[in-house]
Amino acid sequence: MGKTYRAAVIGCGGISHSHAVQYHRAEDIELVACADINEEALAKYRAEYGVERTYNDFEEMLDKEKPDLVSVCTWVGLHPTATIAAAKAGVRGILCEKPMAVNLALADEMLAACDGAGAKLAIGHQLRFHGPYVATKRLLADGEIGELIKVHGVCEGGDLIDNATHTVDLMRWFGDDSPTEWVMGQIHRGNASLKFGIAAVEDALGYWKSANGVRYFIESGRFTARGYHHIYLYGTEGEIEIGVPGGPALRFRSESTGGKWATTEMRDDSSPVRDLIDAVEGNREHRSSGRNGRAAHEVLLSIFESSRRRTLVPCPLETKGFPLQEMIDAGEV
Repeated sequence: MGKTYRAAVIGCGGISHSHAVQYHRAEDIELVACADINEEALAKYRAEYGVERTYNDFEEMLDKEKPDLVSVCTWVGLHPTATIAAAKAGVRGILCEKPMAVNLALADEMLAACDGAGAKLAIGHQLRFHGPYVATKRLLADGEIGELIKVHGVCEGGDLIDNATHTVDLMRWFGDDSPTEWVMGQIHRGNASLKFGIAAVEDALGYWKSANGVRYFIESGRFTARGYHHIYLYGTEGEIEIGVPGGPALRFRSESTGGKWATTEMRDDSSPVRDLIDAVEGNREHRSSGRNGRAAHEVLLSIFESSRRRTLVPCPLETKGFPLQEMIDAGEV
């Protein structure tokens, strides 16, 4: 029998249970501990997963339990602190929820700490492992629609930085995670206030170009076209549509289909936790690596910065702050 990995969870709220379930079900992982300031949340972990070693202080947990794997499922403001503490404590694989951090300066600190400690950092963009998106990636790799030209993403009803981060991450993945060259964006804050501790907006539009020539358009919020993570991909020889409202999870048409819509096999591929172990053992980047998470976050922050400056913003993004909060503080939105 191979190694058994000791896993722990920091922040035991709703999203953390998707992490805990993956740990709990894996034969080579033991979910040994969790940390939260909420006693009711800790009690739920004891009841549902049999986790007896619970803590109010995650640093104490890291020191005493010395886990191999850690999920960071706190509100956004604590992501950097918990991630850096885990890396310094010798954790080998860290799965941090999205969005990665409030700003790029903190995201860079997370990456530096993990690199310095030899820890593998992954961000919770789990849709890279889900059937329709995996199948789309396969169709693109097989050249089914020729060369990818344009990607249009819709996140109906979602906040840009919390919900549409998934859409943007997927769009970038389909474009081979090519670096972003520039971004244009506009926002409407409306009545939005805070979401998981950071400022939010009701509506947003973003348009950007990557180094490999692919262009992207994202719309999120109340006034979008229909569809949640509804993505269109246009190539030189066909097109793919994912998450068709009221229709299939995926359809495509190309020369091979005679120009008619067709579907294909869609199966989930691995999981974020399984890929984290593989990244640790193979000394490679996770599919949803910290660097890919930072790159998606840069697009989101560039949309805010473009709206703030009312101009196209070149990338890499120079500002390391949170442009939306700066607009709010200045009374501009």
